[in-house]
Amino acid sequence: MKFVVEQASKGGGRLGRLTGLRSQPTAVHETPLSMISTLGGSAPHLTQDVLHLVVDKEVPVCFPAQHFCDLTKTLQKFKKGVAQFSALKSHSVCVTVQDTTKRTPSGYNEKKGISVWTYGGRQVIAAERYMELVEAMQPDWYEALNDADTDVNSSKKRISKSIMNSTLMLDQCIDISKKKQGLHEAALFVPLLGGYNEDERKRFSKAIIEKIKNESISGFTLLGLHTNGATAEKLDSKLISNLVKVSLDPLPQVLPRQASGAWNPLTVITLVQQGVDIFDSSFPYLVTERKGALIFPISLTKENLEHQNKKLRSDNNAETSNEDKQLNKEDEDAKENIPEDELSSAYEMCLKDKSNLYSTKPLLDGCQCYTCQNFTQAYIHHLINVNELLGPVLLMVHNLHHWMAFFKSIRSAMKDDSLENLKSVIQSHVSAAGKL
Repeated sequence: MKFVVEQASKGGGRLGRLTGLRSQPTAVHETPLSMISTLGGSAPHLTQDVLHLVVDKEVPVCFPAQHFCDLTKTLQKFKKGVAQFSALKSHSVCVTVQDTTKRTPSGYNEKKGISVWTYGGRQVIAAERYMELVEAMQPDWYEALNDADTDVNSSKKRISKSIMNSTLMLDQCIDISKKKQGLHEAALFVPLLGGYNEDERKRFSKAIIEKIKNESISGFTLLGLHTNGATAEKLDSKLISNLVKVSLDPLPQVLPRQASGAWNPLTVITLVQQGVDIFDSSFPYLVTERKGALIFPISLTKENLEHQNKKLRSDNNAETSNEDKQLNKEDEDAKENIPEDELSSAYEMCLKDKSNLYSTKPLLDGCQCYTCQNFTQAYIHHLINVNELLGPVLLMVHNLHHWMAFFKSIRSAMKDDSLENLKSVIQSHVSAAGKL
């Protein structure tokens, strides 16, 4: 793997190129980028053909190791790697320890190994078993096994154990990678830990730099700020900004930085400004699971911003019929019984809402995705209401398309040194939506 920083943006962050991947020697991936998150070996709700209607065939995909813990021997016999095993052979592959789309239960990691939840229940995997699985999966890059079980509520003792366990496992992963021929071409990413303690994060990053001076390390992965699932989405970007800074500042600029998790769009931009290069598509998947459609603005044009704010004001001020008032009341009553993780965010519209019952508009005006070009809000609301399988498929097509277009807009804004302006446009949308 080769990473080149092409431009440092005045608004923070850097534009780069990721090349020389083992499965794609000639492919060039522009960063910041988003990988495609997978569940059990496929993009959620999408077949391979439908996925390729939404994204380029070479976009990196992220495979959580926990989904394949019981398939090590199968993959070893298959001999062609997890990408071809999952019919995604045209894509490059990143392997993470945990599934970032699902909340990881806390308190189960041990010194001898990390707990993962498979389809058969909880399993504890040690470094030897993990590296055997990684070798069979044949990724382009992978996380070292780590204990990232920390969040904003973690004690100093838990943070200390996280660092101690992860340091030990990193040493073991490096030693094993030197002995296994199949791991020589896979790039190793080192975890950056320390919970919500700035001193611990700074100390850990500096210690890691010293430790890996003579090792073949290809990148870093920012961990320990959330426990996956919606816990990442709800984090305040201001809360983690300094933590990210002290973790990344000591690192060499020539290596890529990854931050997996369901970060919301404003937090993504904050992380980009701090120097993070690689993300995943956990967030649009979570939005799809709660029957939402992403509608936050991704354009810097004045017309776009005026249109979004006008629409929000219009929806807020429109006269409401008695029938619509009853529908809205039923929606509000229903929301009181919805778990917090399933509540809609300001970045999306909820297709379960009965306000969509008669709407002949697309999910998002001007969107070029297959869903918006062919279907109405009312039809998708109907599909969701009757639990038709096509509903989540159409939502995932739109949400993934919008998410990937968002990263294209980020790169474009960075080239023009206008990333802060894009952030302001999205913030204006969120503020206006919050008043509804």
